[in-house]
Amino acid sequence: LMLNLLLPILSISNCPSIQPTMDFNTTEYLRATWYIQQQQITGYQPESALYCVAQTLDLTNKTVPFFNGNVISVFNYGNLNQVNGEQENAKNFTLCARQPNTSDPARILNAPCFLPNILAGPYWVLGAGPQSDNYTWAIVSGGAPNVKYPDGNCSTGLNGTNGSGLWLFSRYRYGLYADNLTRHMRNILLNMGITLSQLLNVEQKGCNYTGAYIKNFS
Repeated sequence: LMLNLLLPILSISNCPSIQPTMDFNTTEYLRATWYIQQQQITGYQPESALYCVAQTLDLTNKTVPFFNGNVISVFNYGNLNQVNGEQENAKNFTLCARQPNTSDPARILNAPCFLPNILAGPYWVLGAGPQSDNYTWAIVSGGAPNVKYPDGNCSTGLNGTNGSGLWLFSRYRYGLYADNLTRHMRNILLNMGITLSQLLNVEQKGCNYTGAYIKNFS
């Protein structure tokens, strides 16, 4: 998929009202590694970094300032410029995700562990399935869609750190199952009024994930 080069138009009022899923199983979400199939670029993830992108999460005893709730360690992995190229996160810098509201657990905040929640960015799980006790796909957005794109639909922005990003996760690295789940997630986004025009493919075939923290899916 080619990135739409037409400039987006900031149009918050005309964008759909999107909320994180309320049927969210944190334990199942953290059970195995996620492999990103498609995503938007962000200020910290340019198109050159969209190779072998994976994310693994763990409950942790880490703490963040001024917060006493659940903290989740977020291990991000990716290669630059090519499959098995230079590691984007070579020093394995780990983020701390937080669930400020136990009654709204998919409305997650994510940031370096030394930052308080007020400086953390939204990490919203818009949907995950097929069942709450067996996740094989998940849609993650960097908050509510607030930018209208030329096709008339909205998404988050493509720049900056907080409030940007859209990711389609699969437990499967690549292949027929991953392709089918990606199509399913794209249809869900269309029904939400979220544009697909900014989603780019992430190459997972041939990746060896050297140095990554991987929890196998079975």
